[in-house]
Amino acid sequence: MRWQTEFLEKHTLLKSYPENVQCVIDWLEPVLSHQKSPFCLAINGAQGSGKSTLSAYIKSYLESQCFVTEIVSLDDFYLSKAQRAERAIHYHPLFTVRGVPGTHDITFAIEQVKRFKNSEDFILPRFNKATDEPYSSAKWLTSINKPKVLIFEGWCLGLLPQSRDHLKMPVNDLEATQDSNGVYRDRVNQFLSDDYQALFALFDKLVFLNAQSFERVYSWRLQQEHQLIKRVGTGMSDEEVTAFIQYFERLTRWGIESLSARSDLHIKLDENRQFSVAT
Repeated sequence: MRWQTEFLEKHTLLKSYPENVQCVIDWLEPVLSHQKSPFCLAINGAQGSGKSTLSAYIKSYLESQCFVTEIVSLDDFYLSKAQRAERAIHYHPLFTVRGVPGTHDITFAIEQVKRFKNSEDFILPRFNKATDEPYSSAKWLTSINKPKVLIFEGWCLGLLPQSRDHLKMPVNDLEATQDSNGVYRDRVNQFLSDDYQALFALFDKLVFLNAQSFERVYSWRLQQEHQLIKRVGTGMSDEEVTAFIQYFERLTRWGIESLSARSDLHIKLDENRQFSVAT
């Protein structure tokens, strides 16, 4: 199919990619066939799992079937440096670093998803990771074409807050040395239990791309950074990646442990990101 060929060329993917992800399309087709109102599909996947590529592929497929579709990432709702600095002063210094619940404008995200579901015009912001700031609002997307499907992708979508027992022990050096009293992880968990659950409740279905181990996520994240450096000539060192990914470790591990039971489609990924439907 022409759209597939164009997609593979644009994203420099192997010809086997459509076959690999066909299980998601096979699941989605009957779901959408019964859907009359605007449909919000959430895709959870750890860093480097391929959720952005899958989201783009589903969009291309749906548009080939005449479903007007938009995509937004949880990353697009990151707060600015100044806003995160305020949270760092108010809650804990680690909130200066984007990533965890509490570093997004979730109120704005909820508002926009509600507008989509009400078939109203809505705004999809965009975030510039190179500058660690949102793009100017002039570069944001205003959707006025009343899409049928909104794909919302993100690394912690659908997660429930952890129990107090889960929070007691640090999971890595970052938590052990910079959050020894547990204030940061407790506050992250509180954010997750509040507005984030209100956002997750707006999703009609949740697809979980299960990396199956955090070590695998770490190697994929390194791979991503090496590719970025090759492409643009700059990026994080391996040591910086190791430090950065520790912010995501607790909830990534929690997702691997808990999300299979909460997702509508559970996809297991092997080390080469090959898909298999978990039954």
